[in-house]
Amino acid sequence: MQGDGNDLDRMLTDLGIDTNEETASSGTLPEEMDMEAAMVAANVVPEDADPLERTEAFLVGLLLNIDPTYAVEVHDVNDTEILAEISGGDAGRLIGKGGRTLSALEQIVNAVVNRAGDEPIRVNVDVGGYKRRRDERLTKTARSVADQVRKLGEPVDMEPMTAAERRVVHMAVADDPDVRTESAGEGRDRRVVIHPAYDEPVADGDDWDDEEENGWGDDEGSWGDETEDAEAASDEASEDPQPGGF
Repeated sequence: MQGDGNDLDRMLTDLGIDTNEETASSGTLPEEMDMEAAMVAANVVPEDADPLERTEAFLVGLLLNIDPTYAVEVHDVNDTEILAEISGGDAGRLIGKGGRTLSALEQIVNAVVNRAGDEPIRVNVDVGGYKRRRDERLTKTARSVADQVRKLGEPVDMEPMTAAERRVVHMAVADDPDVRTESAGEGRDRRVVIHPAYDEPVADGDDWDDEEENGWGDDEGSWGDETEDAEAASDEASEDPQPGGF
């Protein structure tokens, strides 16, 4: 790849992913992606390695070309899911506005890790605890809205969210016997509606169990204002630098 190797946006563009906030794609993985270019970007992914090793090798190889002060820890969550946590460096740079850059980076990782054709593995990538804080905030909000629905006895629409955010909301109140959830709306207006449990769903209402991120994600970045989270993650990283990076 050409260039100084320190520009993540340029790397993503070279891989066929545009993270420009004004573009329609907003980090969405294109149907055809130059996987050979992705392999060159890391240049250290062993073809016969297991998914955990491929994930770590790719991220280490990629991030070393961006900023060697980043560090990566990779864990097996279960047989089909891996968590990669990135710390150190400029967290906000990897998160991007509304999480768009992180979303694109996660898509690249998933594409490379699953290139071997084994059983599909979902790799969740977090930077500086950004997703963890987002999920905690959404869980708290969902439960608060559920309390409101319980008191009013009427459904409440939440703000438009991405697929990943909607799934967090669904799961947050899944065990609450007094309410039920469903997604409504299209595109950027798609949102979660929390109903009283006795409120019968419409005949063609969707099942929240399919609220996946479309394999590696139709997650086009948050419609809400998550820029403060990205800045907070960046501040935390600068206050607690990781010695030695990789």
